[in-house]
Amino acid sequence: MTMEFEIEWVDPSLVICRTSGVASVEGYQAMMAALTSQPQFQPGVDLIVDHTGADISALTAAEIEQIADLRARFAGDVAMRAAGVVGPGSPMRYGLGRMFEAFVDSNPGTKITVFETVEEAMTWLRGTDATPS
Repeated sequence: MTMEFEIEWVDPSLVICRTSGVASVEGYQAMMAALTSQPQFQPGVDLIVDHTGADISALTAAEIEQIADLRARFAGDVAMRAAGVVGPGSPMRYGLGRMFEAFVDSNPGTKITVFETVEEAMTWLRGTDATPS
């Protein structure tokens, strides 16, 4: 199964991308291209990428770095703030997310923070009264 994604606009300033299947560099690139080509997309939109439905276990450190470089390449078009959601209760998934965060943070002008749940990401982006759709 290849990586699939869906894009949901919560409001004009917040978008959630949900991934499923086997995570890949190519799948992530396709998701970023699809997101940035949408007519409602505006630079500076807040972004949550929910990977709880994706199998990220086969990604290598080199592939995670490639995905971080893709994030940097699209950074002129994407979120000022982005949240990555890896799912609760998996130290391995959280560790891979933190590795991605470190690679992204090494690129100027990009920032992502990793969370276990979409609710935590929404609270970080929108405050304590935020509720996901």
